Amino acid sequence: MATSDPPAGAASAEPPRDDAQPRFARASSGLVRELSIADTAAFGILATGAVYGVLYLFPAPQGVSTGINIPVMLILGFLFSLLVYYVYAQLGAAMPRAGGDYLYESRALSPAIGFVVPWACQLMFWLVFPSLGAYGVSTLGLVPIADALGLDGVSSFLLEKDGFFLVSVIFVIVGYFLTVFGLSVYRKVQKYVLIPILAISVITIYGLLLANLGTDFTAKFNAFHAADGITVNGVEQAAAKTGFHGASFNLGNTLIWIAVMAGVLPYTMYAAQGLMGEVRQGGNARKLFGAFAIPGFIVAIVMMAIPFALLTSITGSRFLDDYSVAFINGGIAPAYVPNFSVFLSMLTTSDVVIILISLGFIVGSFGIGYAVFINASRVMMGMSLDGALPKFFSEVSPRYHTPVKAITLWSAVALGVAALFAYRPSAQLTVLIGGVVTSALVVGVTCLAAAFFPTRAREIFKSATQSGNRMLGTPALVAAGALGAAITAALIYVALTFDELGLTSRDSRVVIISAFVSGIVFYIGWRLYKRSQGVDTSLAYRYVPPE
Repeated sequence: MATSDPPAGAASAEPPRDDAQPRFARASSGLVRELSIADTAAFGILATGAVYGVLYLFPAPQGVSTGINIPVMLILGFLFSLLVYYVYAQLGAAMPRAGGDYLYESRALSPAIGFVVPWACQLMFWLVFPSLGAYGVSTLGLVPIADALGLDGVSSFLLEKDGFFLVSVIFVIVGYFLTVFGLSVYRKVQKYVLIPILAISVITIYGLLLANLGTDFTAKFNAFHAADGITVNGVEQAAAKTGFHGASFNLGNTLIWIAVMAGVLPYTMYAAQGLMGEVRQGGNARKLFGAFAIPGFIVAIVMMAIPFALLTSITGSRFLDDYSVAFINGGIAPAYVPNFSVFLSMLTTSDVVIILISLGFIVGSFGIGYAVFINASRVMMGMSLDGALPKFFSEVSPRYHTPVKAITLWSAVALGVAALFAYRPSAQLTVLIGGVVTSALVVGVTCLAAAFFPTRAREIFKSATQSGNRMLGTPALVAAGALGAAITAALIYVALTFDELGLTSRDSRVVIISAFVSGIVFYIGWRLYKRSQGVDTSLAYRYVPPE
């Protein structure tokens, strides 16, 4: 009987073999394609943290890299992200299955690289993101709301270690159950709760900023700081004492901060890092590219670049620089942690406005902390389907269509990381640094995989192009992958060598290296164990997992 080539990314029930070879068999994954292209785009906006991302824009960049232009940096960062969106749209459409980066890298580079890089960059360092999200929910959302409502005791408690840990525990519990109940539940929460709240908050931010163009910011700033005596004039004098008297545009200082944003802006493609097995029309590269690029523009330009430019216009082109330099060098000691949200609070006395803006930061913080729950469990599932992890990680609940065991174990470890974050502040920066660097690193390795995909995974590539994936052109994919990998390598080099970014500490490098070493040790040990049982897991890497 004649046979035809399988559709893009299709997997056979069992790879061809002869009787002398060790057996490797698959079963259906049990996942269901719940997400539409629109759901995927919305998930990307939330997964980047949305308005949460403004935390990276002020005051650290201006305080240590004088002459930086934030809107220009964001535009350049978005242009780099377009390369990433193209690569992930192509690979995701060619292999629309659970596993994400693990799947792309193991098929196009090598099983070892495909396992160790996602193990370190995702399974290990994604553990910090629930705590990161909880920090944003508490500091940027709950604290301002408590202050607006006059709940000073609640506000103070939330800023303490016990308060932060309590929020982190609640965050992990909510994330766990929302993930267990499946994407059918999550997409309703996203559509009817998260996205509407975020939209209202962003509209409120724009309304507040536009209403304050031309306002007397000096008066508002001084009134906001009446209790601690900080004034605009005092900030300018404190900055001048450090030797700072303003700075013209510095392209070099602007470029180096793209290394930080490379771990944020490209991540509107988060669904392609694990969820492609649950996206309807996941095999359509053009629609996937739109689902990544349009949200990327919204996050980089609409939610970050334009609001920051408006705030700069209100405060004066130099004041944010003066404030940052004064704060970083200890010239001023405000009673709050300086950030974009606090400066918005200075522009209004309306508790309603503050609450609406804070709700947006809660949603953005929840998004960046929750996305890893879904994706990490799917990465573990992809690994398990190949035999690279124990089988129970790929077991899917027939009721909820989710890998409950993988989610349970990962969430339990995330609780331990939350305790570390809350009660060992000295470890926070080290782990966060590792998260930023490895978020960019895994993208770079996948870009490299794209460059080799047509030659290293010929059958999968051929199947994808024959199935009508017209956007998947060999020269374009190879060029985009190679360029993306080269740029990412340069960004990581900058991140690990420029002191301004705060990523050069010995502890952070030890943590990063340890994560990779643990992956190497497990990969070798588990593979030897499986061989001792007569199972050759290498056979799996010629194919892609089932749907």
